[in-house]
Amino acid sequence: MSKTILYLDPWTGISGDMLLASLLDTDRESGRLEEEFRRVVPGLGLAEAEVEVVRDKEWGLACTRVRVVEKSRPPLRHLADMEDLIRSASLSKWVRERALAAVRRLARVEAEVHGCALEEVHFHEVGAVDTLVDVVGAFVLVEALGIHKVMVGPVPVGGGYVEIEHGRMVVPAPATVRLLQGYEIVGGPEERELTTPTGALLLRELGAEQGPIPAMSLERLGYGAGSVRLEGGPNVLRALVGTAAQEGALDSVVELETNLDDVSPEVVGHAVQRLRETGALEVWTVPAFMKKDRPAVVLHVLTRAHKEPVLVDLLFAETGTLGVRRRIVSRYVAEREETLVQVAGCDVRVKWGRWADGRVSFAPEYEDAVRASAATGLPLREIMSLAWEKARWSEEERALRRSQEKEAGF
Repeated sequence: MSKTILYLDPWTGISGDMLLASLLDTDRESGRLEEEFRRVVPGLGLAEAEVEVVRDKEWGLACTRVRVVEKSRPPLRHLADMEDLIRSASLSKWVRERALAAVRRLARVEAEVHGCALEEVHFHEVGAVDTLVDVVGAFVLVEALGIHKVMVGPVPVGGGYVEIEHGRMVVPAPATVRLLQGYEIVGGPEERELTTPTGALLLRELGAEQGPIPAMSLERLGYGAGSVRLEGGPNVLRALVGTAAQEGALDSVVELETNLDDVSPEVVGHAVQRLRETGALEVWTVPAFMKKDRPAVVLHVLTRAHKEPVLVDLLFAETGTLGVRRRIVSRYVAEREETLVQVAGCDVRVKWGRWADGRVSFAPEYEDAVRASAATGLPLREIMSLAWEKARWSEEERALRRSQEKEAGF
């Protein structure tokens, strides 16, 4: 199954309206995405505002802008109000769940930044109307485009200062910094706010992975313009939409590592277990010798960028380490699937991997095999061997059936 990738190329940062506009700009000719967007917006119940989609030029570059025009002063909205508007709108289950998760995350971050209770947060700096349109609209378009994976390059945040309700703050704003934890950021290219809280929020909630443009067949291209005119060039976000070059492709993750030379094996083992339970992709240890030739281990963690902050906190809390190194690494990832087989009346899942057109692995799920062994009295190695054989035959039968259907013209 081919996978559709959205790559966000933030030349000059990212805001909610830029992301929304860049997605709309990928479909200038048919206008299908704009129709879908305009169908959803009235259902949000924002009578005090209307939304304009403008085809424009920015420094001679054709682009799209999204403007929220207030017809009257909007009411002060808290988290519960935002949730009610989202729940009452005509949205798919996936869009509704993602939008609710996004506004809740934004409210939690605002509460942490301002030291107040969650129910006291009101969406002033980010603007409740703009936030709802940008967040809901972005998820609607991502779903309409059939995006399987979102990626992003290094994020420029700008510089200087920004005026918010609580006074003058340094760029990036406090909420933006918290939302971008785990992402590679860079100052500039101009002394103003270039990445906003809503832009950072959408990166986080879309699960955007950081890395270079992946190998893909490019199908769509869009430019979304921001509301600020820059001095050095166009203020646009570029969206690239394409199909992965092959199933199982190049992927980017964060690798964390720390040296532990004064921690007991029990503590290390517990930390490894907690890291896996908290969402690490993989955790492993390597024996080493530290200063004074003391035996030690180097603890490694692979994680997606959005999980990095909580895993770093856990590393410090569980191990007492004084430092954690990080780097972004690239890896080739095979396509992965799972087959359920029955061995002596017990269900055993078998995971398998495929690279390009060939199967590269079959691996029975250990816990399932242990349960089957306990239930049947058969040795574990026999259970695993039988599961492997059944999964292999099952996969070969499916492949033969697909081939026959293709030949028959189905």
